[in-house]
Amino acid sequence: MPVDPVPEPSDHPLPGVPDVHRRLVASLSDYAVIVLDPTGIVRSWNPGAERIKGWVAEEIVGRSFEAFYTPESLAVGHPRRELERAGAMGRYDEEGWRVRKDGGRFWAHVVITALHDDDGELVGFGKVTSDLTERKHAEEQLANTLALLRATSLTDALTGLANRRAWDDGLDRELARARRVGTPLCVAVLDIDHFKAMNDTHGHGAGDRFLRRATTAWRTVLRASDLLARIGGEEFAVALPDCDLPSAGGVGDRFRALTPDDQTCSVGVAQWDGTESADAILRRADVALYAAKRGGRDRTELAAAAPDARGAG
Repeated sequence: MPVDPVPEPSDHPLPGVPDVHRRLVASLSDYAVIVLDPTGIVRSWNPGAERIKGWVAEEIVGRSFEAFYTPESLAVGHPRRELERAGAMGRYDEEGWRVRKDGGRFWAHVVITALHDDDGELVGFGKVTSDLTERKHAEEQLANTLALLRATSLTDALTGLANRRAWDDGLDRELARARRVGTPLCVAVLDIDHFKAMNDTHGHGAGDRFLRRATTAWRTVLRASDLLARIGGEEFAVALPDCDLPSAGGVGDRFRALTPDDQTCSVGVAQWDGTESADAILRRADVALYAAKRGGRDRTELAAAAPDARGAG
């Protein structure tokens, strides 16, 4: 039985590549398959390259592959480094932005493979590019959605402040920092005086609007490092890093002065003793708050030192 002859080599830029391989490369419309010479000059161009990058073969063969790169990449010599790494390691693989003929950008997965002759001499590079722009956009949308969900999960919907979950996380971080660097940390708890009566008289809508105005005013006295959170209906907490007890008491007084609509608030302040837990310092601030309530409201009360701290003296 006669045997079919082996296909003769074509005039493909890579000597000895069978015609069936040339046909395979030509059929890959979803992949840009390009052959470069050792200096990066384009020597072959398949239909997939035309579809993805926009140039027809007559426009790009004989030109440098640098035409595919963004100005930012060209400014730092990125294309040359790709060839250097592919030449040294045999293969270079990355994802990044590339440029089409019309100037539009697309997110590409690029694999560059060094090509050698039978004597081991570098004769060029094979470059395969796929367009992953849709996947990139989907990943970015997912990341944005997850970031929004996380921000929402940590934010009080009414006031835009940190919520109780964010407060717990933030206070733990501040305690760890104070423990590490040895700086003071104070916690203040604020409660709107007679807030239930306000709601009963004017309605919950009016109460909500008041809370938004109050928290907007309170923010003006805070530093970027301070954390203000809504931890209950009309109860708020503030973490004041690098702040001692008298200074924190002054912050409480400014909160009271800025409370709008002739409404008052009471404030309890405690300074971390260097060892107590987040729950413990918050309890001491709460005790001080209720002392302020019992003392007539519209007051700032400083907490007594923690029992262990008094005993240590």
